[in-house]
Amino acid sequence: MHIGSHSLTERVFVIAEIGANHEGCLDEAKRLIEAAARCGADAVKFQTYRADKIVAASETQRRAHFRRLELADEAFETLAHVAMEYGVMFLSTPFDVESVDLLDPLMPAFKIASGDLTAAPLVAHIAAKGKPILLSTGMADMEEIFDAVEVIERASPCGTGAPLVLLHCVSSYPTPDASANLNAIPYLRDRTGRSVGYSDHTLGIEACLAAVALGARVIEKHFTSDKTRTTFRDHQLSADPADLAHLVKGIRRVETMLGEAGKALREVETQNRVSMRRSLAARTAIHKGEVITPAMLTILRPGTGLPPSKMHEVIGLRAMKDLVPGELLTLDALTEMESCAT
Repeated sequence: MHIGSHSLTERVFVIAEIGANHEGCLDEAKRLIEAAARCGADAVKFQTYRADKIVAASETQRRAHFRRLELADEAFETLAHVAMEYGVMFLSTPFDVESVDLLDPLMPAFKIASGDLTAAPLVAHIAAKGKPILLSTGMADMEEIFDAVEVIERASPCGTGAPLVLLHCVSSYPTPDASANLNAIPYLRDRTGRSVGYSDHTLGIEACLAAVALGARVIEKHFTSDKTRTTFRDHQLSADPADLAHLVKGIRRVETMLGEAGKALREVETQNRVSMRRSLAARTAIHKGEVITPAMLTILRPGTGLPPSKMHEVIGLRAMKDLVPGELLTLDALTEMESCAT
């Protein structure tokens, strides 16, 4: 599966989730794009909404909160161009159908927030665009997840082949370590047959690295210029530039370490295999013509003599020459009793 030109099979897709950490300031949003690009992120992601289309009129304080974080419609086209200049993909999560239509020409994929997993009309409108979808699954059980997947498949022009990544997510800010439940990542993959990723709200970068080891092909981490910039909650659980750079470097290293499924001798082990494996050896002095008994034998490095697995075959043979303590046994130093007798 591809997100734009990025192959999820070839490399983990790292999203710097700027979200609303710009706090309504377009210049800060631009600076965050540049910083994320310098840290090696594959994409930057924002949030696109209008306060009166996301929160009920009775929720006056929450509306005021969201209104303070809004960016003008034209700002997103500007940010998309800035992202292109810095070589990172532009993404933004739409929270209403008008925002979906606004963002559609600007993005190669859509992200659906955990809170909207059950918002079927919005999910269907996004799916109808036919683009890859990153679906966060915070607060959802498997029944709700399967229902959302069904909505997407019905609405998408690709049907059951709709390009979809399910992001494991725990909607707690920050998420306690004991609640991260990273084993849900391979579980989601195995239950649904879909590509999986991880949208992180824990403190630090360790959960993201573990998620990659568990099979996540997309990693989304909140990103800020300064965790103490303001009292806005998201800054505290975000990666700053130093964190994000370490995260990207760590992910690329983990990817290299994972290798392929299966267990076989690696080329780098070949020399050590000989030097570190053991051989049958004389525990005591063994004189020519003596019959080999278990008490005469030990096992020593390197593995250039008879392997320990041959001990039962060696016992009862006769020594063809004198063997000193610690000397490795070889076939030409032993003979069967019958041969020796003749």
